[in-house]
Parts: sequence; structure tokens; C-alpha cells
Amino acid sequence: MLPQHIPTDHKHRARQDLLESAVRALSTSTGSIADLAAALSVSERHLRNLFTAGIGVSPKHFARITRIRQVLAAAGNTPWSDLALTAGFYDQSHMTADFRAIMGVPPPPSSRAATPPPPAAPR
Repeated sequence: MLPQHIPTDHKHRARQDLLESAVRALSTSTGSIADLAAALSVSERHLRNLFTAGIGVSPKHFARITRIRQVLAAAGNTPWSDLALTAGFYDQSHMTADFRAIMGVPPPPSSRAATPPPPAAPR
């Protein structure tokens, strides 16, 4: 999951472990970056620098991408408003704004349109 350009010698292993812990936390929770930094006992600046060097984006941007990925993975027959709340968005309009910012297009009118229909049965 993480890029290989972080050195893996003993000196840098602690940084890599910290980054992996942060990625796991952002992938599974909807807490704030400040809360994550406090839980990891680092400053927000250090966490941001670690993400920028190791992932290529800020922790906030990584969290936004992760939440949109969660929404897309859960899309199906569930209404967008329910998906937004489940993924930790304040409401559907905030999810739509992030979706548009990250994907470049708004979400389809219904979540059913987000996934292709099942193939037709052969005749």
C-alpha cells in the first residue's frame, strides 16, 4: 500500500511504522487529523510532512480520497444520503462536493447508477 521510496533501514523503520499506523487509522475511522496526530503522539505538522514524503498527499486529502472510495465500494441500492452518513460526511451535499473535487464529476443521480447493471442472462 505504501510507496517503496521510504528507506527501510533501522533508522527509518519507526517513520514507516508511524506512517502505516496513520494510514490504517485514516482508512478505518472518521476522526479528525488533530485527533489522529494526538493518538500517534506527533504534531499535525509532523504527520503532514510524513504523509507528503511517504504518500504524496496530505493526511486530509488522503482521508478525503479514502472516504470517497468507501462510498463507491458501498454504492448499490443504498441512497446517497445514507452512504454519506455512513462514510462520516456531515451530509450528502458535503459528500457530493468531495466526490466532485476528487472524481471530477458529481455522483450519478442514484447510487444504482454508480455500478454497472448485472449482465443479461444468455438466451
